[in-house]
Amino acid sequence: MSENVAFEATMYFRYGRSKRAGVTAETTFDAILRGERTSTTRFWNWPGTDRWARAKPGQLVRFYADKDKSGRSVLVRVTQVREINLSQSSATELEEWSKAEGWSPQAGREFGAKNGRAVWVQYALAGQ
Repeated sequence: MSENVAFEATMYFRYGRSKRAGVTAETTFDAILRGERTSTTRFWNWPGTDRWARAKPGQLVRFYADKDKSGRSVLVRVTQVREINLSQSSATELEEWSKAEGWSPQAGREFGAKNGRAVWVQYALAGQ
């Protein structure tokens, strides 16, 4: 890991039928590359969420397209970190989240109902 990268993570989920209308990428990783995904949501009931909560604007994160972190990767710069509860978010906040994530608003509600509170990390491709 490069010394200027705060941490590395995987980004390999397939959108399937839960994709937001207008998103052309099939996976969350490819959506980052196409500019269709500018955030990640990490739920508190998932392992490792505490490191996302400690992320700071300006830090670099490297995402990998596979579980073993050996294939394609992309570098992003954190722009904002905040708590979110998708099961209780307003329609406006849910729409904002959906546009940044590439998941449909309905998928967001379902994720929130299943997983509860989360850390929402927004980012931009490094160098942009």
